Amino acid sequence: MCLLISCDVGGDRFPAALTAAQTISLERGTSPSCDIAAAYVAQRLATGFDAPLITNAFSPALIDVGRSLHHRELFPKWTRKWPEPDRQLLVDEIYRPYRESVRRAIAGGLLRHSYVIHLSIRTFALRTKGTIRRTDVGLLYDPSNDHEVDLCLDWIDEMYDEAPMLRVRRNYPRRGTNDSITKSMRAEFAGTPYLGIEVMLNRAWVSRDVSLRDEAIEGIIGGLKSITQTPQREAA
Repeated sequence: MCLLISCDVGGDRFPAALTAAQTISLERGTSPSCDIAAAYVAQRLATGFDAPLITNAFSPALIDVGRSLHHRELFPKWTRKWPEPDRQLLVDEIYRPYRESVRRAIAGGLLRHSYVIHLSIRTFALRTKGTIRRTDVGLLYDPSNDHEVDLCLDWIDEMYDEAPMLRVRRNYPRRGTNDSITKSMRAEFAGTPYLGIEVMLNRAWVSRDVSLRDEAIEGIIGGLKSITQTPQREAA
């Protein structure tokens, strides 16, 4: 088994090819420019498993590398109205290289191992449109994929023991079949033992730099270790 960790939203860089005006506008209009909490958890998971980590080094305010190219929210509001050549630059310099890195890691893992588990790490806001999201961790998967279902059910059972302070839900705050990098990779690697799981974490707890947060993260790691054993770093 090979474990791969990715984080679409953990970077804060801007391409050197942007104009000074574009960079200043982005820096003023986006706060924060990256998902620090998601990047932190992704790094903790990668360290805990000695697993390869692929992080998008560029700000998510530029382009959402987790979306498909046809998705209406591929470009956030700050870049959506940029001229087409400028938006294409973001696709060529950020989107395609990141996607290709993930793709190569999965392909390499499948060559060397019986199956690949790909965890894509993101966070979500406590409130949306006035509604409070009452969960701490969401595991997003394809309910038609028996292996993904079994993995998530077993992981949740183990987290109940390892991190009892966490409320974990399946396919929440959105469905695991919604547009995402894991959905795209499932399609690209159809017919192979690839399992793509999005791990969504509530910012209300994961953004707080307190010891209980790290205990919870260790519980998430421990729960997965108990059902997978420690994978080897061979997919990089």
